[in-house]
Amino acid sequence: MFLNFGTARACLFVLFASLPLMCAAQTAPAAKWETSKLENGTRYLSYHASAPQLGKPTPFIVNFFCYPFSTKTEKGMLGIEIYVDNVASLKPFKFDDFDGPDAATNGKKLLRITVNRPGKPPYVADTMLSGWTPGPKNFAFGTSAESQRATSTEKTVLQALAADAESLQLTITDPRNPKLKLEFSVPITEKRGEFKALLAGLK
Repeated sequence: MFLNFGTARACLFVLFASLPLMCAAQTAPAAKWETSKLENGTRYLSYHASAPQLGKPTPFIVNFFCYPFSTKTEKGMLGIEIYVDNVASLKPFKFDDFDGPDAATNGKKLLRITVNRPGKPPYVADTMLSGWTPGPKNFAFGTSAESQRATSTEKTVLQALAADAESLQLTITDPRNPKLKLEFSVPITEKRGEFKALLAGLK
């Protein structure tokens, strides 16, 4: 089967709307990794953790996904998604400005991706991102590209994570107040093999 990205997004909506994103416990849950695969063949590698955002403990998930194949009618996709829990406690941050196809943030590069590599300068890229609401307490951000494109920021990042990355930093800047930022750190060193498996078949 080939990936219809709208169908995949709908599957994710059901998944994250029907299950709690994270347990809002007093102590932060231990970080963990999970792999999964949608019925259409899209592969996921997911990092679950909790970290302070705007001074508040905040559970989050970072999804890395890839479906490397395309046909004339359906395009394979790859990219990164960030699911943030308990967004009501992060009120100063303007999540609504990112929401939907007509979002006020369209065309603005408010996501900074930093891939830290031992012995090399970090790879840094600023890119646009979309936003949507998977559940009443949560918000999601995402950036994606067609997997068959020769080059894209998303492909470069995922390939770097599979090659020699040590860690990944994702920083989202508030569209109205550049001093407000959400920052998500992901350890990569021990997961390079899983990233290679995620990208299997990618040209």
